[in-house]
Parts: sequence; structure tokens; C-alpha cells
Amino acid sequence: MALSKPMYHIISEKLWNKNSQQEKKRLFELLVAIVLIQVATLGNLVVNFFKSGSNPCHLCDIGLVVLAFLALMCLLGNRLNCTLNTLFAVPVFVYAYFISDFYNHAPLNDTVYLSVAWLLAGAFFLFYFSDSDSKIILYWILSLFTLGFHLHKANLFFDSFFTSELLLPHPLLMFILINAGVYALRAKYKNTVSDLSERLATTTQGISKVIQNTGFSVAQIRAERDEQGNIEKFRIERVNIAFESTFKINLHEVKDQEASYIFDLIFHDDHFDLNKTLLFENHKTHEFHSKKRESWYKIHVLKPNYNKFYILFEDITKAKKKIAELESSRKRYKVLLEAIPDMFFVIGKDGTYEDFVIKESDLFKVEDVNIVGSTIYDVGFPKNMAEKIYGCIQTSLKNNSLETIEYSLNTPNGTYLFEMRLAKLNARSVISVARDITRRKNAEFSLEKAKKKAEESDRLKSAFLANLSHEIRTPLNIITNFTRMLADTELENTERTELADAISQNGTQLLNMIDNTIHLSKIETDAVKVQPSFCKVNTLMRDIYNRFKPLIPDSREVKLNLDLDVPNPAYGFTTDSRLLSEVLLILVDNAIKYTQKGEIHIGYEMLRNEQVKFIVSDTGIGIPNEEKENIFSRFYRVKNEINEITSGSGLGLPIAQHYVLLLDGELQLETTPGKGTTFSFLLPFKEGEGYLKIVS
Repeated sequence: MALSKPMYHIISEKLWNKNSQQEKKRLFELLVAIVLIQVATLGNLVVNFFKSGSNPCHLCDIGLVVLAFLALMCLLGNRLNCTLNTLFAVPVFVYAYFISDFYNHAPLNDTVYLSVAWLLAGAFFLFYFSDSDSKIILYWILSLFTLGFHLHKANLFFDSFFTSELLLPHPLLMFILINAGVYALRAKYKNTVSDLSERLATTTQGISKVIQNTGFSVAQIRAERDEQGNIEKFRIERVNIAFESTFKINLHEVKDQEASYIFDLIFHDDHFDLNKTLLFENHKTHEFHSKKRESWYKIHVLKPNYNKFYILFEDITKAKKKIAELESSRKRYKVLLEAIPDMFFVIGKDGTYEDFVIKESDLFKVEDVNIVGSTIYDVGFPKNMAEKIYGCIQTSLKNNSLETIEYSLNTPNGTYLFEMRLAKLNARSVISVARDITRRKNAEFSLEKAKKKAEESDRLKSAFLANLSHEIRTPLNIITNFTRMLADTELENTERTELADAISQNGTQLLNMIDNTIHLSKIETDAVKVQPSFCKVNTLMRDIYNRFKPLIPDSREVKLNLDLDVPNPAYGFTTDSRLLSEVLLILVDNAIKYTQKGEIHIGYEMLRNEQVKFIVSDTGIGIPNEEKENIFSRFYRVKNEINEITSGSGLGLPIAQHYVLLLDGELQLETTPGKGTTFSFLLPFKEGEGYLKIVS
């Protein structure tokens, strides 16, 4: 039912503004119920007025509408008793509708349970909204009289009733039992509410007594709200003795005063925001500094009910000053200790960290809560190391000795090495000084590694130089002697061909050795410079293929294959073709050298038009797994049956690897002993041309 603006103001002024929150809720429920009854009675009046074929009691319907309107007016006048007294008219309307002879209603036998329903509805209404038992008892007497008269007039007072083959209880008995049951529940509810109210009153009284006698300064504040329930202002209801003493203000000066005004007087120019403190603080407890009073307060806010607040001021000025002094002293000593690059720990007899100082750095970013209280078993030491440190602690305490131990510790920035020195501090704890020795140890490890590498390099170079004369003299002797033998006119053509092949192979071997030595010298002197230019890949690959195809001895069953991914003769990209050719020559020469039977593939692949993958694979003897990490070392030769009967410098693959790195690639190795080896590397496809190809 919509209310006009004047009616809304009537409800606000007469119903809401003069009642407590609990009473407002109760009156609102009653208002909703009466409005619904008003709507129902009006609807019933309209329906009966236009209904044909029946003889309704219009006078009764009008009376119901008037009664409902009267109840609404009483409620809007904030007269609850008047509203509830209208329920005593329910037996009258029961008589008018179902018993009287005003109009032709249904037979009395059929309406007796309707009378029970009407009377029970009125009783339930009283049960819910009335606090007076006398009203309920009076309503029962009228209802019993009305129901008894109905049964008497219908000659059914002592009869039982059957409806739809179900035995129903006597109407009078039904009314009495239902009312008795509901009344018992109501009495139980009232007793419970009474007990809770007494407990609440006792608790409130106790809280008030505690607040009054507590050492904290406490103000009890009441919130005043508008019609929508929004807080308009806060008023101080009372303050305790401590509040009066602390802020030099009396209860009679602040009682019923606006709270914001009083706190502005107390904390003048301190920007104390009462609304934020009471309503918008995420934490119920926070600290506030009053410059005017030169004091610190810890503020606690309690909200026991909807409109009441307690604000407690705990003076923590002394504690703050003490903490500031301790913090200043701690910072002073911490600065002194941080000037030393070591870390200091105080460790208890049981291995628990009691205090520590760590110089601020990227190595350690920890807080006291992460160290203090933890044990040496909790901070990352392995169990055996923690046991060793624990043993050193006990030894230091027992013998008053200085113990030293080195250990490693995992941190978010990696693993670091430390040297720990333990000295007795008192009977129950030791002081531990930990020094980061990571750089020193790394330097020692690097020097040791460099020493071993230098010794190994020196050994390999010595072996290389010792064998160099032999490696050069052997092919030269073969070339010289075989050339003289070719001058013999009695040699057959087959013999001449074999001698020519041997001369060619040894000449090639000698040239390779000289080339590798020259390449190594350029690498050592950093004289190899990348000279990028456009390289026609297919032309380069065919030149290498044509160069090595005739060098494969006819005695070997080896097939050399050329795999070109893009057959376009113009295909190419910008790189140093000289270095690329040297890498491929070294890899193909190795493949032919170590392949006695099978196939050798030379080729490349285009990858997403972004990179070119060069591949040299063979089905030769492969490389043992334990030799993989050594094959790129200078002067190193894999121990196998081929290297035992052939010469070589061990420089080919290191040179190839270095050139690939200069071309922005990385030489990759895949090998299976006895099945073959594949070398590959990726080069960026810069300024490429002719790379489009027909797929199908």
C-alpha cells in the first residue's frame, strides 16, 4: 500500500522518532500486518459488491474495512493498545458472518471451523504483538463464548465431526488445545527473554563498573541517527574517573555534549578524527600521537550495541619513549657492528638463535622474526652440518675455546660459503662471527682450476709440439718418396693411381694441419674478424660437396649426399661465408675421416624463415659418452682405432666451435657410439633472399 508524502511524515514523526530500535521493528511488523489486512478487507468488499448470484453481507464487509482503518489510525497515533483492542471485535464479526440471521450464510454445520480459524487468527495476533496476558485471557473468554454459542445453535455442542472420512477434534477442544500450546510457548519465550535481559543488565552493570574503575581513560558515546539510519552526530553520555584525571575535564562538562566538539578541545590541532576512529578504522585498535599533550595513546573501540560506543585511551607514552631509547641504542651498536663485514649471532646452549646482526645487503634480507627463536636445525643447515655446529657450541662452552668451522648456506641469491668462529659469551650462550668467504674460496677454486687447465694445456701443447715434426715429416716423406716412385716407367697404371691417391691424401692432410695451425694462431691473437656479406648458400654447399666427393677412396662404401632445403639458386642470407665454409669443411672432413661405411649428409633446413640450421651427419664410429665433454678441447684427440693409425692435431672441432660462436650460433653434437654423429648449428637468417619455396 503506497503512502503519500504527508502520510510518510506522519509515520516518521509519530511512529519512528519516539521509539527505540527494538520498538520500531515491532511497530513496523504490526504496520505491515494491518496494511495487508486493510488491503484484504477492501478487496473482499469490492469482490462481494460486484459478485452476482449470492447475498453477501455488505454491512459486515464495510464494518471490517472501518475496523481495519481504525486499527491503522491507532497505530499511526503510536497507540499500540488501541490497535490491539480492535481485535476484540473479531468475535462480533464471526457472529455476523457465520451465526447471525442478517443474511443467508452457509449452514451452521459448515461454518463452525471457519469460526475457529477466525478466532485463532485473532488469538495469534495477540500472542505475537501483545505484552498483556489479561488481554489474551479476555479474548479467550469472548472467543469461547462465541464458539460455544455457535455450536449450541447448530446443535453440535456434544457431537463429533467427520469430514472427508477423517476424524476431526471437537472445535471447542481444538481451540483450547491450540491456544494452550501457543500460550505455553509464549510463556517459555518470555521467561527466556527475561533471563537474558537480567544477564544483559548484570553484564552491562559489570562492564560499567569495570570501565568506571579501570586505569584507561574511557568515554561512553551515543550515536544519533536520521530517518534513514545514518549517523548525524555523536554525543558523550559519560566518562570515567581516569578520563577526567587524564584530560582535566569533568563529567558534568561533557555529558550530553557533542563528542567531536569535546575531542577537538582535548586534542586541539592534533587532527583527531572521531568519525574515522569509530566508523572507518579497519582495525579496532590503533595508535595516536598528540603533539599538544606530548603523549602517545593506544585507542581501543568497543561497540556493544547499535548506537553505543566505548572509546578507550591507553597512555603508552612511557613505553614509546623507552622503546625509542632502546631503538636508538640498538641502532648505534648496530651501525658499529655493520661497519664490520661479518655477521654476528648469539646462539644459546641448545642451538637457538637469541640475537643477530647482519649487514644490510642484497645477500640477506631477513627480519628478526625469521631468525630469532629458530634453531640451527631450522635455518637451512643440512642435518650433519647442524650437528657439527652444535658440537662446536658445546666444546666452546665447556673449554672456553675458539672454534672454527667452514660451511655453505643456501640463500635466495644462491649458495654462499662462510667461515664461522664460535667464542663463549656466557655460561649459556656463545657469540658466532660468520664471515663470507665465497669470493676467497671461488678465487682459490678458480686458481686451482686454472692451474690444472694450464698444466693440461701445457701438456697438450708439449705433446702437440713434440708430434708436430712427425706429423709434418710423415706426409712430406710420403709425398717425396711416392713422387720419385711415379718416375719409374715400369709401374703399372693401377700402381700409379694408388701412388697418386696417397700423394693427394697426404698433401691434403698436410694442408689441413697447416691451415688449422694458422687458424689457431689467428684465434689466439684475436685476429679473426667477421666480415658479413651476402652468401649464396646453395653455391657454397655444392662447392663443398664437389671438393670432397672425389676425395672419398673407392675402397670405402661411403655415399656423400647433399640435402638442399631451398633449391632456388638465388637463395642466401648475410653472413661471413668464409668462416661458414671453414666450419663446414672441418665437419665434412671429420665425417669422411671417421666413416668407413654408410652415408654422409651435408645440408641445411629453413626454420620459420628466421633461422638456417646447417647439418653434417654421418654413420661412422660415433663418439663415446665419456669423451663428449673433451672433443672441443684444443689438442685433444678421441681415443679410437682410427686415430691410432692416422695423424691429426686435435684442433679442428675447437676451431669450428669458435667460428660458429662468431657467427652468432652454437655448435651442437648428437652422437651414438657405433651408429654415427650429427653436428648442427643455427644461424640467424639476416637479409635473406630467394627463400620462398613451392611446398606442393
